[in-house]
Formats: sequence, C-alpha cells, structure tokens
Amino acid sequence: MASLTPTGAKALETPLPSDISSTTTPAMSAAPTIEKSSDSDVEKNARLSSDSLQSSQETGVRAITGFKWLLFCMSLYTTSFLYGLDTTIAADVQGPVVEQFGHIEQLAWIGAGFPLGSVAVILLLGNLFNHFNMKWIFIGGVVLFELGSLVCGAAPNMDALIVGRVLAGAGGAGIYLGGLNYFSYVTTPKERGLYLSLTGFFWGIGAVLGPVIGGGFAVSSATWRWAFYINLVIGAAIAPIIVFVLPPIHPEVGKTIRERIAEFDFLGLALVGITWILFTTAFTMAGVQWSWSDGRSIALVVVFGVVLVVVILQQYFSIFTTPAHRAVPGHILLSLNQVMLLTSTAASTATLFVIVYYIPIYFQFVHSDDPIQAAIRLLPFIIVTVFVNVMAGKLLAKIRYYMPIYVVSGTLITLGGALLMVYLDPSTSEGVIYGLSVLIAVGQGLSIQLGYAVGTLTVNPADIGNVISLQNIAQIGGSTVGLVIGGQVFQSYAVRNLTAALAGQGFSAQEIVEATAGAQSALFHKLTDELRTAAIQAIVSAMQRSFVLVISSGAIMLLASLGMKREKLFGDIVVA
Repeated sequence: MASLTPTGAKALETPLPSDISSTTTPAMSAAPTIEKSSDSDVEKNARLSSDSLQSSQETGVRAITGFKWLLFCMSLYTTSFLYGLDTTIAADVQGPVVEQFGHIEQLAWIGAGFPLGSVAVILLLGNLFNHFNMKWIFIGGVVLFELGSLVCGAAPNMDALIVGRVLAGAGGAGIYLGGLNYFSYVTTPKERGLYLSLTGFFWGIGAVLGPVIGGGFAVSSATWRWAFYINLVIGAAIAPIIVFVLPPIHPEVGKTIRERIAEFDFLGLALVGITWILFTTAFTMAGVQWSWSDGRSIALVVVFGVVLVVVILQQYFSIFTTPAHRAVPGHILLSLNQVMLLTSTAASTATLFVIVYYIPIYFQFVHSDDPIQAAIRLLPFIIVTVFVNVMAGKLLAKIRYYMPIYVVSGTLITLGGALLMVYLDPSTSEGVIYGLSVLIAVGQGLSIQLGYAVGTLTVNPADIGNVISLQNIAQIGGSTVGLVIGGQVFQSYAVRNLTAALAGQGFSAQEIVEATAGAQSALFHKLTDELRTAAIQAIVSAMQRSFVLVISSGAIMLLASLGMKREKLFGDIVVA
C-alpha cells in the first residue's frame, strides 16, 4: 500500500541523506562503490560507477535511465508484490491443507511462520545491506524466498510446510528491504520519495490480494500447492533482470571484511531473533498442543520473558557492542512520538491480518463457501483499504497534521471491531458483515503505511534509516502478533465450544480439533441439521473472541494517538 516518504526535509531544514536503509544508518563519508573483483562483461555493463552514484546523490541526475530503469523498477516492484502476496496467501488455503495433512493444532503456524521468518532476521539483513555488496545480499534473499516457496509447494507433511513458510519469510524480508535500499541509493533526492512509496504500494497490493489468489488455487485443479509454486514461475521470469540489470553497490567502502563484521552486534541480533521465535512458539503451542498448565507451556513463556529482559539489558548497556552499533537503534525509542507511531503501525497491521484470515473462515462455516468464494467476499475490505490508504496520503499532504488521522483511524477500528464482534452471528446478513468490515477498512487504511512518512519527517535526517528499520519491525511484528494471538484465541475457544456443543455424540477429541479447520471436515458431514447448527454457532462464538484483538488494536492506537505531538508537517510529501 502506498507509503509516504519525504522528498525533501524542509521541516528539518536539512537535506535528506542518501541512505534510507533498513537498520543503523552507516556513515556516508564516501560514495558507494562497486565491486572491483573479476566480473563478467555483462556484470560490468550493469554496474554503476562510483562517479555515477555520486551524481545521483549530489547533482540530481539518476545514473540508470531509459529501458534499463524500467526493468530495474519492474524487478524490484515485482519482488515487493510477491513478498506482500505471501504474507496473506495462506489465509484461504488452510482448510485444504489441514484436510490433506491433518494436525489442526499446527494451523496457526501456516500463517505465523512467514512473518516469524521475516522479523527474526530483519535486523541482520539490515546490517548485511549496510556493509556488503547489496546485489548479492538481495540475490541471496530471492534464492531463500524461492527455496522456501519450493519447500511449501512440495511439502509432504505439515512440518515441511511450516519450515518452508519460515524460510520464505526470511528471504522475503531480504527482497523487501533490498528494494528499499536500492531505491535509496540509485534515485535522486527529489524523486526518492515516489519510488520508495511505490515499494510499499506493491507490497500492499500483494497483501490484500493474497487470500483471493490463494483461494483460487485452492479450489482449482492446480490445488493449494500452486499458491506457492507461482512464486517460482514469477521469480524465474525476473531472474535475468535481477542478475544482469541490478548494479552491485557497496554502501560502505574503505574497510576490510573483518572490520565490517566486527561492527555487527551479533549477540543483540541473535537475542532479538530468539525472542521472536520464543514468543511465537510459546503462544502458538500453549493452549492448543499443550495445556496452559503443562510444564512445557510454562517453561516457554518463562524463558521468553527472561530472554526479553536480557535483550533490553544488553541493548541498553551495549554489552559486547557499542552504542553506535547496537542491533536495535534504541535512541529512537527514547522519543515518545516515535514509539506512538510504531505502536500504531503494529496495531493497524494486526487488524489487517485478523480480518484477512478470519472473515473468510466465517463465510466458509456459515455459508459453506469454498476458499475462492470466501476470498471474494473480502473484496469490499480490500478495495476500501487500498483506496483509503492512497487517500490518507493525500489527506496528510493537505492538512499536514498526522495526529488527527490516527485518532480517526483508532476510533473507526475500535468501533468497527466492537460492532463486528457483537453482530458476528450465523443469522447476520452478509450485507452487515460487509459494511462492518468496510468500516474497519477505512480505519485501518488510514494508518497502516502512514508511519513511514510521519516517522521520517519527524526525525533528524541521519536517523531516517533507523526509523525505516523500526517501522518494518513494527509492521511485520504486528502481523506476527495478530496471527499468533488471533490463532491462539480462536483455536482454544473453538475446541472448547465445539466439545460442549457435541457432548455425548461419540466424537473423539481429534475429530473435534480437526472440525475447527472448516465446515467441509468429515465431522460436519455426520451431523444432523440441528447439531450442525449448534456446531457452527460454537465456532462463530469462538471467532467473536478473536475479534477482541481488533477492538484492542484500535483502542491501543487511539491511546497512542493521544500521546503524539500536535505538530504540523512542513516537508514535501509525495503520494504514490
């Protein structure tokens, strides 16, 4: 979805830096340079010279132009689209996957595995992009993304599918951040905002179309596996452009490989990744595969809490690193305004993923929709989200005040979530569900990408890269939290409610659990009309609990907005 990025920094009265990378902004004492090792003639022709890059940053003349620039943009925007697509494409293939593999208790991992892979490595990738040949880090991300997609498509069981999702998520973070870095380096300051905003726009288009495309494959003769194989086809089509057109840029020069590696906060990077893994594992397994009173559940939650405290202490006291090279740019978090913006981004993204995953499930149970029919019912939400996101940028450019936009966004999400929770019932008309989802879409569309623009306009230019990094973490982290907590709540209450509704009918605990995957499960075919109605009511009641997350996300954003500055932005804003 269209994010907004400043093309100038009039509000700060200083020019924007050339680097808008995904983590700590490196010192730009010299222009980025090109690998001088032996390359093919084609590679040499694809290079930008040091002088050309200096020209882009200082003289306002872009080094890549014409047809090559078209190919350059096409490759990066296509990979951004694929990354967005895979964040949600699993939403409407879960039923067929569970029908084939079973293991409904692992259902939440299909959705949560992808953002988990992304958020666990995002800081590491940012360091790699800042210190090494950008082209090869980007290609590595593409290869890992395609490998994960291949593993998903060919998965013989649920465990393999989950591993593939995590691998694809890690690679996807590389291609998304790589696109942001590439456009930051090769565009002129005047045009940079437009090209960066389009990166977010194509990610957003992919994210909102994911359920529709995934559902289409799930009900076709191609089967759900092609929801993942399609990445291989598109990847193969753009691979020649990536290899022969993208220039090998070195953001940091004058240092040996050992000196660059020495600047990495390896302990911090590892601890941050482990923290996300522990969080996802603890709140996905507990209450579903293991009871909350199980020693394993308790141990995981305790270890997560301990490691989280260790991360905070290690970063605060710069243990085994320096303040300038910490994995997390903590000085940004000292700004209450930036923290409120990050909180709002995470809340908005969590809202998006709860709606995208659970509205289709509602229609599959209540109206016996197949995956594609259920996904099509998301179109009102999708269309409004995209439209309002673009309008939010125009509104910000018009009124220059961002705090009121977040107030309206949080209010609409809270109101829409509360009404949807109340009216989510098998007897509710389709029009009411559409209308309430559209109300949430208006609120969510106002804020999901706005943090990139506001955050970069309200810090010193030297910290723009750090803000981009933290906004990425907030966005991906919000999706992870939304999927994990939403899945935890739905699965726990669905099993509990369904067990009570079908008590005395002779169904095993495993059959009850599997029935929560969809109304097409074997159990539902064995039920009388009366019992089927009771079972669907039990599932929908559990789903209502998941929408508490939408209400809480809206309320959190509303509170965060009240903590934002009542300031007017003066910088130039470009809207995609």
